[in-house]
Amino acid sequence: MQPSAHVLQAFGAFGPIVRLAGGRGIAWRAGDVVLKPLDMPIQELTWLHENGSNDSGRWSIRQSLPMTSRTGELVVDGWTAFPVLEGEHRAGNWVQIAEVAGEFAELYRGVDRPAFLDERTHAWARADRLAWGEGPLPQFDDAPLLTDLLDARRFVSDPSGIIHGDLAGNVLFDDTTAPAVIDLTLYWRPVRYAIAIVAVDAVCFEGAPFSLLEKIEPSDHFGQHLVRALIFRIATDWFNRRSPTDLAVYRDASRRVLELVSADSTR
Repeated sequence: MQPSAHVLQAFGAFGPIVRLAGGRGIAWRAGDVVLKPLDMPIQELTWLHENGSNDSGRWSIRQSLPMTSRTGELVVDGWTAFPVLEGEHRAGNWVQIAEVAGEFAELYRGVDRPAFLDERTHAWARADRLAWGEGPLPQFDDAPLLTDLLDARRFVSDPSGIIHGDLAGNVLFDDTTAPAVIDLTLYWRPVRYAIAIVAVDAVCFEGAPFSLLEKIEPSDHFGQHLVRALIFRIATDWFNRRSPTDLAVYRDASRRVLELVSADSTR
């Protein structure tokens, strides 16, 4: 389903309507506007509108923040709008994306934990809570990797703040301006967790070498964030009822990370 003429007019979106590739295939572009059905709690969309900003020249990234309609609404007939940000996905830019993770967290340094985080019940939110030992622990009899990773968790002392939890495919690079961050997916976690998710996604889905798991953030106890990143990804797929065969994509990365944390614990 594509946005109606009324929605396009409300957000000032003019030009040919083109379905955008990637994601779930629900986003459309018209001129300089990207439109997609509301896919987050309205409280989250409102928080992004009220707290996000691209105004400060000291920031070295751009953000895709929600637009208001001509009458000041964030949602029109179930549709939301975001500005088109120039740039492109560049394969292999994993270290640069890790740097963007740090920049993104810096934008929101000092911001209070958003209340909407406690209201989310989708698979990604449930998996994130599981990774950090929050909430009930399901039985994962058909996902033994999860059991091993959960057992490998140890305490981490990194402070939490706002992070983007899905950066690997959502950073656009342009030679003439700062990297752009799209599809803002917020969590209240340490920034090294965001970097670990980038590394896990790169290794499991983009053909990155296993050495990236160690090199992307060569600091003490990073393995514990990798453990949580793998739990997050595997549990999300499990909650979304993907088959054990689908989960096998995480097997080799999980074994490598478990080796890393085991070696780390003996130092």
